[in-house]
Formats: sequence, structure tokens, C-alpha cells
Amino acid sequence: MKGLIVVLGLVTVASATSLYRIRRANGDQQPKVWDALNKLRGKDPIPVDQIQELYFNVIPGQDFPLISQIPQTNIDCASFKQPGFYADDSDQGRCQVFHRCDVNGELTSYLCPNMTLFNQITLICDAWYNVDCSQSRQFQDYSNSRLYQEGQVLLDNQDEIAVKEATGAVQVSKKSSRQSKSKASQRSDESSA
Repeated sequence: MKGLIVVLGLVTVASATSLYRIRRANGDQQPKVWDALNKLRGKDPIPVDQIQELYFNVIPGQDFPLISQIPQTNIDCASFKQPGFYADDSDQGRCQVFHRCDVNGELTSYLCPNMTLFNQITLICDAWYNVDCSQSRQFQDYSNSRLYQEGQVLLDNQDEIAVKEATGAVQVSKKSSRQSKSKASQRSDESSA
């Protein structure tokens, strides 16, 4: 019986360790995610009050494309390193169009809503002021290289990586810390009752 408990304990620890490993950031994305987003944006993040000013002064079709249908393209999935999502940085697509190359090499094209462009780092349609389309090509492998890789997160948490590098420890989020405290207080209340 004692041997069975030890084996179960080892299996539990091994399972928890592999689950942790699956969800951990790798720390190998270069540049780090916030720096990469700044580079893709072409500038630092814009404060809210400046964003509001942008909306009043924006010129549709000039500040961002106004594409109503996906243009014809000569893009072939064989031209990319791996399956994934790719901004169409051509004069016709202007990053409002993006393409998905699946694991079988099939191409599917999509159109971002007006006032948005495809963000090659986060792989979503993002506000036009967050994407400098001319910078997109250099980030094609940034997130796509992780898409079909088991055990890798899409984007490393730059803050978690910094804490780990500085201390060797992993930062615990405030949410999970609060949940732990809440569960502990519930157990305390139950044992008192």
C-alpha cells in the first residue's frame, strides 16, 4: 500500500510538472513581445486621449484602407516557411487582407473590418494605428512558428520572462493568487462551522 501511494504521488508530481511545462513561456521570442509590437506599430503605444483625436481627424482610404472585397492574389502557401496566418502587404491588400495557409498547404483569404489591419504578431485584426503594414513581413515567423507546436504558447509574457531572468522564479498572477486566498478562506470557514 505504501508503495502505491509513493507511485501515485510521483505520477501526480510528473503530471503537474508537464502541465506547467506546456503552459510556460519559452522566453525565446526576439524581440520581446512588447518591443516587437512597438516595432510593428512604428512607435510607442498611443495614449487614449490621442486615439480620440485620431478618430476626429482620420481620412478613410488614406489613413487606413477601405477594401470591401478580397482582391485577386498570386499568393501561394509554398512561398511561406510554415503554415500560419500572413498579412497581405501588397498594394492591393495593404494588411486589411490576410491569408491562412493550413497544414495541407490550402490558402484561405480573409478581410479585416474597416479601420483595422492584420497584426502579424498577435494574428488578429487590430486598430489601424497599431499596425505599420510595411513592418509586417519581418514578423511572419514571430507567432506562426509556434502555431502548430505542442507545448508552446503563442506569445511569451515579457513580464514573466523578466521576473524569471532576474530571480529564477516565475511570477504568479494576481488573479490566481486571489483565487488561492479565496479557497483558503473558504476551507477555513468550512472547518470552523
